[in-house]
Amino acid sequence: MAKKRDILLTVLFCGFIGAMAALTAFLPKQEVSVNEKRTLAKFPEFSVQKLFNGKWEKDFETYISDHFPARNFFASTDSYYMLYSGRNGSNGVYKGKDGYIINTPVKCDEEKLNANITAINNFVKNTGIETKLIVVPSTGYIMSEELPKVHTEYNDGEIIDDIKNRAENAEFIDIRDTLTENKDKQIYYKTDHHWTSYGAYLAYKKWAESENIEVRSDYDIESTDGFFGTTYSKSALWYEKSDSIETWEYPINVTVTINDGFEDEVCDNMFFKEHLEELDKYPVFLDGNHNFERIVNNDNEDGKKVLVIKDSYAHCFVPFMAENCLQIDMVDLRYYLNNVSALTEQNSYDEVLMLYGISNMCEANDLAILQ
Repeated sequence: MAKKRDILLTVLFCGFIGAMAALTAFLPKQEVSVNEKRTLAKFPEFSVQKLFNGKWEKDFETYISDHFPARNFFASTDSYYMLYSGRNGSNGVYKGKDGYIINTPVKCDEEKLNANITAINNFVKNTGIETKLIVVPSTGYIMSEELPKVHTEYNDGEIIDDIKNRAENAEFIDIRDTLTENKDKQIYYKTDHHWTSYGAYLAYKKWAESENIEVRSDYDIESTDGFFGTTYSKSALWYEKSDSIETWEYPINVTVTINDGFEDEVCDNMFFKEHLEELDKYPVFLDGNHNFERIVNNDNEDGKKVLVIKDSYAHCFVPFMAENCLQIDMVDLRYYLNNVSALTEQNSYDEVLMLYGISNMCEANDLAILQ
């Protein structure tokens, strides 16, 4: 009886493996994982060299992993198993309270942080342009009440104090208090690492205060449901509720020019609402990541020309400040390959604003290439 059972189990196991192999081979292949927001691996190109150095085998394993049948189901099952077996946070995000999925604390690379701070000070010294700096704290630091009971402490406060003290050539705009005072409202997304439009508006008010500018409070706010962001994608917790994403609009006559190194794309709006039809709706703000964008306010000839050196936290911030400026040029040093100092000489900016999330200040060296 035991022998028959063993034979049956062996047959079932082999049948399962065979069925999975057949499905992997013959099912249509997706090019992109919508949930994970990444391109899936293509079937690796074969060569004798790749076979013998092990690269082909490694690439083939990645291909099989990316195109395994019911992959989303198995990935999500594994994530929920880790969550409910006491390993919340093991995949880089915490499943918090009230639907929050929050990145674990940043791992500050002191060498990269030092290089970024040095680059900021040198840039201000060399260009002589008034420069302001905003560092956005992480969700877990501000929204600490939403964290699970067991979690690693967030040391954003110490890191930001260090940046504030050592980036002495720039005027530091500290937004921690205003965010903390308003954390009873949703100032960060629940499924994404970015701040919401309201969170960005609070930071914009602090920038406007430094400029002695009065800000408007009347906006045409449009809310769209079904937003799943970066922490949702990283978590593989596919059964969590979506966010709503808001666009805060006001009457303004702008010309927006986007350049990724080829032809310019010119439009008359800062909100690209076609992205609201997608799972990742954050590119609704200024069409997402580009190496260079220019916003010209055609109704404010007396406004400043401002260069914004930034990461993606600036995308929902800049539309607020566009009302107060003549021209805003945005550069993303992850993609911008030209000399930024030369750009400042060509455009005679009145001011520079550097706006970065704390993770990019601590874990990336984008600013270190500033010239």
